[in-house]
Amino acid sequence: MPETSYDQAQGPQAPPPIQMPWENPGAGAKAFFATMYGIMAKPRWALSARPAASWPRWVVFAVGMWLLVFLARYLFIFAWSLEETGGGISVLLLGLMGMFIQAAIFLPIYSGAVHLTLRILAKNGPYPPFPLVLRLVCYSQVTTAALLVPMIGIFAHLLWNIYVLAVGLNVGLGQDKRSAILSVVLPMVGFFLLGMLLAGLSLGGA
Repeated sequence: MPETSYDQAQGPQAPPPIQMPWENPGAGAKAFFATMYGIMAKPRWALSARPAASWPRWVVFAVGMWLLVFLARYLFIFAWSLEETGGGISVLLLGLMGMFIQAAIFLPIYSGAVHLTLRILAKNGPYPPFPLVLRLVCYSQVTTAALLVPMIGIFAHLLWNIYVLAVGLNVGLGQDKRSAILSVVLPMVGFFLLGMLLAGLSLGGA
C-alpha cells in the first residue's frame, strides 16, 4: 500500500486518511515526519485515520518525538554553552535512559488514567478500548516540539497537548467534546495535585 501523504492541503470536506503513514508496513523516517506534520498541521483530519498497527509502533513514534526534541535542545545548549561541557555525554546518556523509563511508565499510566476517566464519564455508554487511547496519547507527543520555545514552551506544550489529544478522542474515537476535554484535563490535574502532595510530604519529612 502506498504511503499516505499529508503534504497536500486538505479541504474541510476531505475524506479521512486511510491510515497514518507511520503505520504502513516498513515505514521509515519519511513516514515519521509525514505523520508528525499531519498531526501538527491538521490534527482533526490526521487523527481520524483508522488504526493499522500495534502498540510498539505507536510507542516508538512517541519516543522518536521525545528524542528529536531532546537532541535539538542538547545540541543548542552544547553549541551556545560557554561553560565546561565535560559532562555532556553523561547528560546525553541519562536523557536517553530517561526516555525509555518515561515510555515504560508515563505512557501506560497516563493512558490508563485517560481511559478510566472516559469510562467514568461514559457511565453505561460505549467507551474506547485502552489500546486506542494509548495510540492517541503516543501521537499527541508531537506537542513536545513546543518545549523548544524558551520560557513559555512548557505552557504551550501543555495547552497544545490538551487540544491535540482531545481532538483525537473526539474525531478518532467518537467521544463528545465535553468528555474528550475532561478526560484529558482531569488526569493532568490529578497527577499535578499528586505531585504537589508528594513534594509536600517530602519537604515535611526532611
